[in-house]
Amino acid sequence: MAMVIGKGVIANRFVDYSLQSKYLIFAGNVNDSAIKDENTIQEEEVAVRTALSEYLDTTFVYFSSCSILDPDVRHTPYVQHKVRMEKLIQDSAKSFLIFRLPQVMGLSDTKSSLVNYLVDAISNQKPFELWQNAKKNVIDIDDVHEIISEVLKRNICSNKIINVASTHQITVLELVRHIEDFTGHAANYVLLSRGASFEIDVAEIMPILNDSKVDFGEDYIKTSLNKYFSHLMHHPKLLSVIVPTYNEEHGIEEFYRRTKNVLLKLSPRFEHEIIFVNDFSTDNTFQKLKLLALADSSVKLINFSRNFGNQIAITAGIDFSRGDIAVVIDDDLQDPPEIILNLIAKWDKGYKVVYGVRPKRQGVNLLFKLAAKMYYRVIGNLSDTKIPNDTGDFRLIDRVVIETLKKMKEESRYYRGMVAWVGFPQVGVIYERDKRHAGLSTFSFKKYVNFALNGLTSFTEKPLYFSSLAGIVITSISFVLAIVLIVSKITNPAFSIQGWTSMTVIILFFGGIQLLSIGILGIYISKIYREVKGRPLYIVESTENIEHSNNER
Repeated sequence: MAMVIGKGVIANRFVDYSLQSKYLIFAGNVNDSAIKDENTIQEEEVAVRTALSEYLDTTFVYFSSCSILDPDVRHTPYVQHKVRMEKLIQDSAKSFLIFRLPQVMGLSDTKSSLVNYLVDAISNQKPFELWQNAKKNVIDIDDVHEIISEVLKRNICSNKIINVASTHQITVLELVRHIEDFTGHAANYVLLSRGASFEIDVAEIMPILNDSKVDFGEDYIKTSLNKYFSHLMHHPKLLSVIVPTYNEEHGIEEFYRRTKNVLLKLSPRFEHEIIFVNDFSTDNTFQKLKLLALADSSVKLINFSRNFGNQIAITAGIDFSRGDIAVVIDDDLQDPPEIILNLIAKWDKGYKVVYGVRPKRQGVNLLFKLAAKMYYRVIGNLSDTKIPNDTGDFRLIDRVVIETLKKMKEESRYYRGMVAWVGFPQVGVIYERDKRHAGLSTFSFKKYVNFALNGLTSFTEKPLYFSSLAGIVITSISFVLAIVLIVSKITNPAFSIQGWTSMTVIILFFGGIQLLSIGILGIYISKIYREVKGRPLYIVESTENIEHSNNER
């Protein structure tokens, strides 16, 4: 069963918790202070009671309202319902956390929520009443998610009611002024001498606010309005999802379904395109992708003339993408598409690259985990470019990064290193990598070795210094050994050198060092050889739903 219950902006934002079982996130349908429908209120109460009885071994996370503290509305059906639910959960749940929220700003179909109501009324010159003495607390849903996620991760609170709100309250009149400035329209309201202010204690979350990048400064409302309502003033932004694929016939449809569900949640703020790059699959992957492209015009298909490899497939997706931002993700569902929401939340804060960090990986043996961990540490120490540890290709990149990557023409592509090299503000998002949804990985041991060597040699010249360093060390050892032998012979004329076995070992050791050095040189020379030929990185055999038709790069 799903571990996120409910609909609306809160449930949608916490969809990344649907794949784990430690917490039950209950974000019910009674999330509008104007609600008076007794049937809807009763339905949520039944749902809460049912969930409490079914999820006995989980921490019950419930979203209540700071309106409980507001003397103007404490007797409304909405507030009375929230009071009852808080008491029910406190009396029934073994482990719980109740988060009281103020006015939440985010993409929502709830027209009567305060911000949505005011934006609509002011944009369309509708008359409304304004309580001049009322103060409100407005918070971005992404900041709600960040704060609560930190509370859950740190385990700093249990069996408590916690207020998650801004540190600054504003009058409703101030909020209207912000919306007037944003929309460019004057509000048509009647000012009433009503309303009250009330304090919201946020002491429980202050340690998190002090450590986070959440900033409730003077531009907070302006930034949030632009973030969620700019599509009303301007065209929506375009999100490109780039998917390199090879022999994934058993999982491609489920990947499309889950990814599409996530992308639809971003509407109308974002339009989207899903760019599948078929790296010459030998199963029915291409046929299934063609059917998806026929059924959904947002699905773009690039079909290679032969197998060019995963990194080149990513390159093609980047070349053909038209989005303001792009997300690169594999189609095996090890990287949950739901995490895309988390990546966008970081991009909204000004980061140009948001990469996934996967300290925990399911379905991977211990030896591989250790090898991967060691590899990232080695390349991190050797490379002149700081490549984040425990990362893959799953990441979001801004348009400015896309255009920079398109200028990089090298044949030996190491995407995660290239993205790190371009600079710009970058940040990681931690998530737990899942098992493959279906089938077996097509990435063989040989491919992993080649991939690792390519990464090591693409962003550092330090292996080239190995030969010189080894030569210096071995020459020094030989010189010291020669002196020891001469001194021993002088001081002890009877001294004789024995040990053909040790001589053989030494010769083999020196020979190994020489061959290793030649091999390192050979790798770099082969890279030069491939670069100077100037062949296209890839050749496209066919496309579906692609407006521009260049077939090679």
